[in-house]
Amino acid sequence: MTEIAIPQHAVAVPDQAAAPGTDLILWARQAEAAAIYAERVCSTAMVPKAYFGKPAEAAAAILKGAELGFGPMASLNAFDNINGTPAPKAITLRAVVQGKGHDVETIEQSPTKAVVRGRRLGKTDWQTSTWDLARAKRLPQYKTNPNYTNNPEAMLVARATAEVCRWVGADAIMGMPYAAEEVGDFAEVAPAPVTRRLTVAELDAAPAPAADEPLGDEQRRHMFALWNELGFGGDKNREQRLTITAKILGLESLESSSDLTRAEGDVVISALRERLERMAQAAGAEQ
Repeated sequence: MTEIAIPQHAVAVPDQAAAPGTDLILWARQAEAAAIYAERVCSTAMVPKAYFGKPAEAAAAILKGAELGFGPMASLNAFDNINGTPAPKAITLRAVVQGKGHDVETIEQSPTKAVVRGRRLGKTDWQTSTWDLARAKRLPQYKTNPNYTNNPEAMLVARATAEVCRWVGADAIMGMPYAAEEVGDFAEVAPAPVTRRLTVAELDAAPAPAADEPLGDEQRRHMFALWNELGFGGDKNREQRLTITAKILGLESLESSSDLTRAEGDVVISALRERLERMAQAAGAEQ
């Protein structure tokens, strides 16, 4: 199996004594840089097939990998694109956990059984996960997840590896719930939409596409609630909110949130919610 190397120096953590909002502004700039990078590489054959022509999904994977110390291209190889969401491969979880000094070892592997064990840095007790076909067959999705048929050995090793990594290194993997190989066991993948080529007559008869609708009142309330949770509420923080919003959307400037479209509002809300989740995970790791 190909190992993914974890750099010894992770992404720099902003000084906790810095002015309020500095961390979020730096994150917004990082998001902008990731989007620019993704736009340039996603049209090349150098990116994994799952990200070809999908710069938005690639940018999300790059940002997710940056949290763990990965470079941009390493991030695209470390995360699969599952319905638009970056999901770490089992080998990625293993690399991150081992990079923090914890032990993860494969004791046995075959097309019918995999045994992986792990222990935290400084501990002597091992925790062992065993995945065999009998256990896998108890899953309702066993028959619908093709991984068990196409490559059962790798699938069983991935399931055992991911389980051990969660046991011994939950703090290291920053709460990432499931490996990409496991996703098929928890949710049905939406079928690909059926497409049909329109005729010239249908195209001529179709109405012109409407312009993006303006930001809705419900979106606006949701956005301001998130800003308040992040500590950016009130009139005194208006300029900082506009600066960060512009960075998230890749705009040079923004005079008012009223200028946002509904689609742009969704992007900002998603970015703010992700930031809150990261802050909660970091706070939980410190406790």
